[in-house]
Amino acid sequence: MPAWLAYSLLTVLLWGAWGAVSKIASSGVDANTNQIYFTVGLLPLMLLLLPALRRGVAGPQRRVGIAWAFVTGLLGGAGNIAFFRALRSGGEVSIVAPATALFPLITVILAVMFLRERLSKQQIVGFVLALVAIYLLSM
Repeated sequence: MPAWLAYSLLTVLLWGAWGAVSKIASSGVDANTNQIYFTVGLLPLMLLLLPALRRGVAGPQRRVGIAWAFVTGLLGGAGNIAFFRALRSGGEVSIVAPATALFPLITVILAVMFLRERLSKQQIVGFVLALVAIYLLSM
C-alpha cells in the first residue's frame, strides 16, 4: 500500500471519529467554546511536532510557506466554527458531516481557476455527482 493511501485512510478514520465526537461536544458547549477546546486539544500534537520547525525549506520560500500555513489555519478554524454551529443549531451529524465533507468541490474550483489544473471528463462527472449528493443530503 502506498504511503499516501495509508495516510489518506488514517485521515478518513480520524476525521470520521472527529465528526461524531464533535456532535457530542456540541450538545454541551457553544461553537466558539468548542473551537477553543479543539485548539487546546491540538497543543499536545504541536509539542510533538516542534522538532519539525528546525527542518524543511530555508530562505524566502520558507517564509511564504509559513504564511500560507497560517492562512490554512485561519480557514480551517473558521470552517470548524461553522461546522460546530451547524451541529449546535440542530443539524444531524449524519447529514452535516457528509455535506461538509464535500469541501473538495471548492478545492477543485480553486485549483482549476488559480492553479491551472485541468479536469478529465470522468472528474467532471464526479464533480456533478457530488453536487447531486449535496442536493440529496439537504432534502
